[in-house]
Amino acid sequence: MRADSIVKGYAEALFHAAKSEDLVEVVEDELYRLKEVLQKNSELREFLSNLRIAPKGNKKAVMEIFRKEVSPVTLNHLNLIIDQGRQRKLVPIIEEFFALAAAAREKVTAEVITSIPLSEKMAEKLRRALTKATKKQVFLKPRVDPSILGGVIVRVENKIIDDSLRHRLERMRRAMVKTIYSRGNKVEIKIEPEEISSILKKQIETYQIAVDMEEVGEVIEAGDGIARIKGLPNCMSAEMLEFPHNIFGMALNLEEDNIGAMILGDFTEIEQGDAVKRTGGVLSVPVGDPLIGRVVNAVGQPVDGKGPISVEKYRLIEGRAPNVIQRQPVKEPLQTGLKCIDSMIPIGRGQRELIIGDRQTGKTAIVVDTILNQRDTDVFCIYVAIGQKQSTVAAVVDTLEKYGAMEYTTVVDATASDPAPMQYVAPYAGCAIGEELRDSGRHALVIYDDLWKHAVAYRQVSLLLRRPPGREAFPGDIFNLHSRLLERAAKLNDELGGGSLTALPIVETQAGDYSAYIPTNVISITDGQIYLESDLFYSGVRPAVHVGLSVSRVGGNAQIKAMKSVAGMLRLELAQYRELVAFAKFGSELDKATQAQLTRGERLVEILKQPQYEPMPVENQIMIIYVGENGYLDDLPIHRVKDFEAGFYQFVREKYPQVPRDLREKKELTEELKKMLGQAAEEFKRNFLT
Repeated sequence: MRADSIVKGYAEALFHAAKSEDLVEVVEDELYRLKEVLQKNSELREFLSNLRIAPKGNKKAVMEIFRKEVSPVTLNHLNLIIDQGRQRKLVPIIEEFFALAAAAREKVTAEVITSIPLSEKMAEKLRRALTKATKKQVFLKPRVDPSILGGVIVRVENKIIDDSLRHRLERMRRAMVKTIYSRGNKVEIKIEPEEISSILKKQIETYQIAVDMEEVGEVIEAGDGIARIKGLPNCMSAEMLEFPHNIFGMALNLEEDNIGAMILGDFTEIEQGDAVKRTGGVLSVPVGDPLIGRVVNAVGQPVDGKGPISVEKYRLIEGRAPNVIQRQPVKEPLQTGLKCIDSMIPIGRGQRELIIGDRQTGKTAIVVDTILNQRDTDVFCIYVAIGQKQSTVAAVVDTLEKYGAMEYTTVVDATASDPAPMQYVAPYAGCAIGEELRDSGRHALVIYDDLWKHAVAYRQVSLLLRRPPGREAFPGDIFNLHSRLLERAAKLNDELGGGSLTALPIVETQAGDYSAYIPTNVISITDGQIYLESDLFYSGVRPAVHVGLSVSRVGGNAQIKAMKSVAGMLRLELAQYRELVAFAKFGSELDKATQAQLTRGERLVEILKQPQYEPMPVENQIMIIYVGENGYLDDLPIHRVKDFEAGFYQFVREKYPQVPRDLREKKELTEELKKMLGQAAEEFKRNFLT
C-alpha cells in the first residue's frame, strides 16, 4: 500500500535526522526490532491505540520503555509521533523509513544457495543481515542445490560466505588427513584409524558455529599461464589466489579494474567466469631434511616417483636477505674439486659466483663436479634446473645418483615443458630450501641453471600481462628480480649459528656477448664470474675457463694457506703465457727465457685440464701445482704430463704419506713439506722416464 503524505512526512523527517547524524543503519536496526515487537505483541499494539485515555501517564510509561531500546534520534521522533496521536501509523512509518534507506543505497544482488527452498521469513532475515553488512540494498537470488546437504552459501559482490553442511564436513575431513604440500596439493595421507575417534571427540568438544567468509573474484580471461580477474579489491601483491580444480596462482598486476595473475598449474582447466578466491598468504614451499635426496617441482611436489614427502615446515619463497650486521666476511673455502677454479678463482661459503659462457661450453659440468666434490663435507646442495630439457635434467640426476651425491642433494625441476610461471618460481623455491639449512646452522650450496632462461620466462609472463617492455623487451624490474634472489646468499654470524648459503648462478651468453642486458645485470650483482670460452673448449682445454676474464672478488680469503702459497703466481704466469703464444704466432725467433716461459705455460695448462666427474681433493691440487710451477715438469714431453700426474698422486701416498696428510689436516705448506714434495717429484720422474 502506498504511504499517505502523513506517513511519508514523518518517515522523511526521521530519515534526514538519522542521516545527518550518520546513524541510518543504527536507526534502521532499532526500527526493525521495534516492528518485530509490535507485530508479535498484540497487547502493546492495543495499549498504543488507547493512549488517549489518561494520555500523560500512559505516554510517560511508553517513553520509559522505548528509552532503554533506542537512540536519542529515534526516541525524539517516537515522542513526536505519539504527541501528535499518530501511533496507529507507526508500522507504516517504519516501512516507509526502510524504503527511503534502501533507495539511498546502491543495489546489489546476492546469490543464495540452500539445500531446500528458502522461506520468506528466512529470506527477509538474511536480506537484512546482508544489507547491514554491505550497506547496500540487497536483492536475493535464491537457488536450490541439494549437494550442499544443509546450511547456506551466499555470494554477494566479491565475497562468498560458506556455512553449508558440506563445507563443515570437509573441514572435519581435513582434520583427519595430513596435508603434505603447501600449495596445489592433490595427495593426502590418511591418519591411523585409532586417531580418528580422538579427533572426532575433539571436534565435537570444540564445535562452534563458524561461518567462513572469503573474497572471490571472477576470471575475465585465461591462457598461456596467466589470468585476468575482476573483483578482489583487497588483493595484495604476490598473494596466492585459489582457482577451481585445486589450481593456485599468484597476483602480479594490481590494476584499477582487474588483477593480472600467473597460474601455477594447468591453465587449460581454467575458464572465463570461474570463481577465484583469496588465500591471504604468499606462496610457500616445504622445506627441511625430508627434501634431501629428492627431485621436486617448483612448488615442492615430488616428481621422482619415490612417493610423497611428509614435511612439517613451510617457508615463503620470497625471503628477506640478511643485513650487514647479520653477516660475517666470506673466509671459509667451498672447494669445487677443479684445479683451475680452486687455485685462481676461489669460491667461499656465502659467496655468489657467476658461471657464464655460451651453450655447450661446460657450465653445468662445473656445477655437477662441485656437487660431487661435497661428498665428504658438511655442505648440502640444491640444484635448480630452469627451462632445461627433461632429458638433460634426468642425465644430471642419474649422474648424481651414480656417484652417491643425491644423498645430500635436492633437485628443483622446472623444465622447458613446464609453464613459464613455474620456471619463474623455481629459483625462489630452491633458495628457500637452502635458507632453511643455512638458518639451522648448516651450510648449503644452491645452483641456478640458468638465470637467462629464468629472465626469459619472466619476460613472457610480463608481456602477457601487458607490462611495458624495456631494453631487449625485458621489463624494467628484471634487475630487481635477480638481485633479490642472489642477495639472500650469505655467511651468517656466529650468533645466528654461522650457517652459509652459497649461490652459483649460471647465465648463458649468445655468441660470447657477455655485455648483453642479463649477463651485465648478474655480473653486477655477484661477487665474481667464471667465464667459459668456446675456443678453449673446442681446443681441448676443459674446464674452458678464461683466466683473464674470470675473477673472484673474495680472492685468497676463500683459500687455505697451502693453496694460496702455491697459486699466488699461477694466474700471472698463465696470462703471460697467453700473450707469448700470440706473439710466437708471428714466427720470429725466441730467446731461451721466452722459450722456457712457453714450455712452463704449456705444462701448467696441461695440468689444469681435468676430466668431467673427477673432482680432486685439495691436497692433490696443491701437490701438482707446486710441481708444475717449480719446473719439475719442464723436461717432460707435453703428451706425458697427464700420465705423470696420474701416477704421482699414488706414488706420494705410498712413499711420502705425510705430505697429503699434513696438507689435508694442517692446511699449510711448510718448508719441510716443500722439500719432501721436491724429492718425491725428482724420484718419481726418474722412475717415470725410465
